[in-house]
Amino acid sequence: MSIIYFIRHAQAGTRDNYDRLSALGQQQAQLLGDYFAAHGIRFSAVVAGAMQRQRHTAELVLQGLSNAGIATPAVQVDERWNEFSLLSVYQSYIPRLIAESAEFARDYQEMQEVLQQDPHAVRGATGRCDAAVIIAWMQNRYPEFGGESWLNFKGRIVNRCAAMEDGGNERLVAVFTSATPIAISTSHALELKDEKLLSILGVIANTSVTVMRKTGDDLRLFSFNSTPHLNDANRTYR
Repeated sequence: MSIIYFIRHAQAGTRDNYDRLSALGQQQAQLLGDYFAAHGIRFSAVVAGAMQRQRHTAELVLQGLSNAGIATPAVQVDERWNEFSLLSVYQSYIPRLIAESAEFARDYQEMQEVLQQDPHAVRGATGRCDAAVIIAWMQNRYPEFGGESWLNFKGRIVNRCAAMEDGGNERLVAVFTSATPIAISTSHALELKDEKLLSILGVIANTSVTVMRKTGDDLRLFSFNSTPHLNDANRTYR
């Protein structure tokens, strides 16, 4: 049996430089490491996606454990836990969505203005645009898109869940990844449809911890999106 801690990366940078941690993001990761250390968490294995924001989060969390004298395993980097490229989907889908919907075009214009004031905005027009783009991608509305499809992306995450060994004896595994892989893993464990997956995706906080148990082929959800190391002032969602 393996207990798997799915950990979302800490707050990242602006949309044009997203694959790095912000100053607040680094603090969030350090706080999570300190929290794990205070509770004597000892991981048997640690996996991180290949993206910088995922690996850096893992490094900072493990540093907190090491500082407390808790031995930590080497990070196994596995690009199959990477997030999909929202930027690629945006670049391909935006011209089509603007042409098809005046409402979307207005939201997209408002989104540009909002992001100038707050690069980490997730609500309002920004949230509506993100949701519209992701839904169109999930529905394969524009099959000529040359990037990774939703079905392929979802499939590789589900395959990663299935491939994780239960280890026989109980062991603790940390997986540092991103919001959508965690949403897919959670939906897979609960056997939810894609429509429900979107509602899960929208609430996953940076450095949140989602815990599942893997026994044989069974993946069972124990807790979702926990942030006991954060407060309202430093809890973020992008």
